[in-house]
Amino acid sequence: MKFSIISTNDGIGFINEAGQVVIKQQFLEAQPFSDGLAAVKVEERWGFINHKGEFVIQPKYTRVQPFSDKLALVSLEEGLPIFIDQQGNVVIEPKPNWSFVGGFKDGLAPVIVKRKWGFINTKGEIAIEPKFDGVRSFSDGLAFVKVGADYEALVGYIDHSGKLSVPFESFEYKEGTDFAMNRAIVTTNKYNDYMLIDQTGKVIKNQLSLTCGTDFKSIVKGVTEGLLPVRLELTNQTTNYNGYGCGYIDMQEKIAIPPDPKIQKAKPFYEGLAAVQIKGKWGYINRTGLRVIEPKFNGVSHFTDGLAYVIVNAASQGFINHSGQFV
Repeated sequence: MKFSIISTNDGIGFINEAGQVVIKQQFLEAQPFSDGLAAVKVEERWGFINHKGEFVIQPKYTRVQPFSDKLALVSLEEGLPIFIDQQGNVVIEPKPNWSFVGGFKDGLAPVIVKRKWGFINTKGEIAIEPKFDGVRSFSDGLAFVKVGADYEALVGYIDHSGKLSVPFESFEYKEGTDFAMNRAIVTTNKYNDYMLIDQTGKVIKNQLSLTCGTDFKSIVKGVTEGLLPVRLELTNQTTNYNGYGCGYIDMQEKIAIPPDPKIQKAKPFYEGLAAVQIKGKWGYINRTGLRVIEPKFNGVSHFTDGLAYVIVNAASQGFINHSGQFV
């Protein structure tokens, strides 16, 4: 089931793909459904509901994270967060020497012990010894790690055993995205010098131009559907344009959607559609580059569970479906 969050004067609830209210607006806050449950807030406390709107875990927590790997990180009044299962049972309690713990992803969760980062498994055991100065969650079996001070840090990617899959010495880069579809984007010390790498650290594409995207973080998420928005040189240059346009490449560096000089900005694909800006207005294209929803919006979100939130003006905004119809 695909439910989206909706906010009205009555409160926050959920709608389905047809725009029908399936869980009435009765909450102060809400998070998207994950692992079949959604966190909602009532009377300053968080709990979890199912798709029927029924509380599976009663609201008693001050802070929560969505379920991932069937576990959720939640906080009571005092102390470090605890992990609960989908019945609300406490599965992992914090250890006295943990100064921080994050949510699970790929079966591992980041933890800080004595100012160093490592990872625990779903039993609460140390799976990767805390020895890093920074980490990100696992994705596609790898996690970004760094050792050293920010401006002089060595960075790479480790596997589930803690071994460097993309070692520090492969090449000099200072930041990297999560892996998706066995690809990640890394940046060097040079301004806007981006590279697409595989899980061994091999450079698939050098000198990526990501200026078509809105920001680095949103560009990264585009890898999840295998197409990446980039600025490419036009094959047939005209006097009206500067020789470049926004297009999309696949994970083998091949051009999947040729560059279009009319596109000012291009966002990643979600559910087979990507938002593009033409003459200051936003619309959507499909994976062949065909405009399926004409550019007529002043603001858009990406599609999630069949719906995208769009803004025509202050008085006209709401959810559209894949056909561009307001639901």
